[in-house]
Amino acid sequence: MDENRLFNNWKNALIVSLQLPNRSNAEVKRSLKEMSSLVYSLGGVVTRQIVQVRTQIHPAYFFGKGKLDEIKLTLKNEAVDALLVDNQLSPKQTQNLERILECAVLDRTQVILEIFAKNARTRESKLQIGLAQAEYLLPRLVGLWKHLDRERGGIGASRGTGEKQIEKDRQFLRRRIIRLKAHLERVEKERNTQKKRRSNCLRVTLIGYTNAGKSTIMNALTNSELLVEDRLFATLDSTTRLLGDDTRPKVLLSDTVGFISNLPHEVVAAFRSTLSTVKDADLLLQIVDASDNVDEHLQTSAYVLEDLDALCIPILTVFNKIDRISSTRLLMLEKMYPDAVFVSVVNTEESGLINSSTLVDKIRKKILLFFDERMKTVTIRLDYLHSQQLSNIYEWSRVDNIDYQEEGIMMTLTTIPGNLERLRHHLGSVFTEMG
Repeated sequence: MDENRLFNNWKNALIVSLQLPNRSNAEVKRSLKEMSSLVYSLGGVVTRQIVQVRTQIHPAYFFGKGKLDEIKLTLKNEAVDALLVDNQLSPKQTQNLERILECAVLDRTQVILEIFAKNARTRESKLQIGLAQAEYLLPRLVGLWKHLDRERGGIGASRGTGEKQIEKDRQFLRRRIIRLKAHLERVEKERNTQKKRRSNCLRVTLIGYTNAGKSTIMNALTNSELLVEDRLFATLDSTTRLLGDDTRPKVLLSDTVGFISNLPHEVVAAFRSTLSTVKDADLLLQIVDASDNVDEHLQTSAYVLEDLDALCIPILTVFNKIDRISSTRLLMLEKMYPDAVFVSVVNTEESGLINSSTLVDKIRKKILLFFDERMKTVTIRLDYLHSQQLSNIYEWSRVDNIDYQEEGIMMTLTTIPGNLERLRHHLGSVFTEMG
C-alpha cells in the first residue's frame, strides 16, 4: 500500500525528542518507545535516539543549535535517511531543519499519517487519509513539490520554482480537499443509509489503544477473520459483524481505528465519519493491553471520546493479554477494576486463533447482561388483521410468550426502550399495550 504514502523514500531513521519541563523522563521514554513502534510499522529501522533537555522550544529550529551539530554528525555517521522528531513541528521549523540537515524531516504527525496511508485498504479510508494529508501539507508547501508531483500525475515543478508555483500548488491542494470532502460526504450518506437499516439492532463498538487486540477479540466473538497484525494501526476501517444469530434484538459489533497519545487532529477530523460508530454505539467495549501502560492508555481513550462527544456512552472494559503480566499485577488490576473482564486472546500464524472459550464467552455474556438489565418487558395484543406485522415485532424484540386468543394475538415482548418506541411509532394503533 506504499503508493499512498508521501514520504516513503527512507529506511534508516534517527529519532530525536525534546524534553521540556512539563514532560517527565518516564513520559519521554514511553513516547520514544511508541515512536520506534511507529517506525517499525512503516518497515523502517531506528538507528539511534537522541533527547535534548531544554527549558523552551527554539522558535526557528525547535532544538538548540548545539544539539543540531550533534544531530548532523549522527546523521552522517549512522547513514540515516530521515530525521523523525517525536514532537509536532511548525511548517517553518520543518523547512529550516531540512535545509540545515539536508535530509527528510518528519514530525510525529507526519509519521502517523504515513502509517495510515500505508494501511489504507478501502476506498473510504484512502479518501480519509488523502484528505488528512492534503490538509496537513497545505501550510507546508515549500520544498514539498516532489510529493505533489505524484498526486498530479508527474506534472509540476521542482524545488526552487518560486512563489508562483507555490500558489499553483496551494490551488491544487485546495481543489483536492474540496473534491475529497465531496466524495466523503457521499460515503457518509451511504453509511447513514446502512445505519437506518440497522436501527433496530443493539450496537457495540470496540475502542482502545492501537494494537491492544481489538481485531483479535472481534474475531473471537464473531467467528470472523479480520486482519490481525502485531503492528500499530493495522486496522483503519470500521468493520461490523453480528455477535450471534440467536440474540433478539440482534447485537452488532463494530471494530474501528485504534487510539494513540497525541492522535493528530487531522486524523481525528478526517476519520470522524468512521469514528461515528463510536458515538452511535449503545455500549463501548474498551480493550486494554494489560501488559502496557494501562493508566496512560485509558486516559488517551478518554481524551478521544471527549473529542468525539462520546463520554456519556456506557463502557465495558476488557483487559487483554493477561498472559504477559504477573499474577500479582493481575490481582491488583482485578481489585482496581472490579467490573472489568480479564482475558488473553492470542492470534498466531502457526496455530491460528487461540483463546480460552470460557473467557471469550464471559465477554459475550457481559455484553448480553448489560442489555438485559436495560430492557423493558411489555404485554401487547395484536389484531389478527395485522398479523403481517409479526415479522417486525420479532425483528425488534424478543418474544417471551405468544398466545393466539379469540380477540387477538397476546404477546409478551422484551426489548430496549428505543426499540419499544420504534414499535409504537411503526405500528401505531395496530396493537394495544396491556396494563
